[in-house]
Amino acid sequence: MQLKYECGMTGRGLFSFVVASIWLCAALASAGHEEQLARIGALLAQSRRATSAVHEYTGVLVKHERFGDEIVEQMIAFKFARPFKVYLRFIEPHEGREGIYVRGWNQNKIRLHRGSAFHFNVNWYPRSRGAMRDNHYPVTSFGVERMLDFITSNFERGVQRGDATFTISDGDLVDGEPTWCIEIKTKPGEGRYVTVNADENLWQLAKRTHQNMYVILHHNGNVASPTDIREGQKIFVPYHYASRGKYFISKRSLLAVKAVSWDHYGKLYESYEYIKLDLNPGLTDADFDPNNEEYGF
Repeated sequence: MQLKYECGMTGRGLFSFVVASIWLCAALASAGHEEQLARIGALLAQSRRATSAVHEYTGVLVKHERFGDEIVEQMIAFKFARPFKVYLRFIEPHEGREGIYVRGWNQNKIRLHRGSAFHFNVNWYPRSRGAMRDNHYPVTSFGVERMLDFITSNFERGVQRGDATFTISDGDLVDGEPTWCIEIKTKPGEGRYVTVNADENLWQLAKRTHQNMYVILHHNGNVASPTDIREGQKIFVPYHYASRGKYFISKRSLLAVKAVSWDHYGKLYESYEYIKLDLNPGLTDADFDPNNEEYGF
């Protein structure tokens, strides 16, 4: 005896209908996924073209970075010019502190002064302990172009591995301007253990594994610093930079203006936001000269 349903389908017909519905939903989901990827790829390409037309700019960087259980907030006014020149003036905390980094100048060291009445200048390599204090990134990673590189890298890694989800939508206002928001989600906590080689520090291991150094440091609680590892030690390296990332592209300038990341424990890991941007304002070499009378070096 065949079972009859009110819709008039037999058991076999209903089964076929369910299978077809599942297949259709999967096909639509796949098509939607591919559409999201195409839109994100096109937006990143547009942003790359827009960024290449900006040769110099000024603004303020607002950043929040996690160090253990603490979130450190900093607000820094800056000037930036190609190929790579940066002037920094801290607004809060450390008001009055200044820094200058020019690629190829000062033995590729950043020159800093503390900003106090009894200040003195120091010259540090960008990855040195002093220069990296309260920073996830060295000064060599500064700027909207590096932020776009970061977003693109996370997008490409997610596509390549095939284990991330992507959405693109209207984003929040950033500095009063409308944005697009690219959101990338990955499976939290997934990664692999890597054995430390002889005479290898965490910077070198990060380069070898194509992962960010501070991400590795953050997710290995038994490691205190980039040099606090030894040959043969097992280090956890996450597959992805973050379990979730939200990245904002300005609809007006098409520049990458904000990036927010959550760690593999689900906590806010970092946030960077470029505000008060003034594009191509006509900066000169004097803007990156510590002898500038307007500076306190």
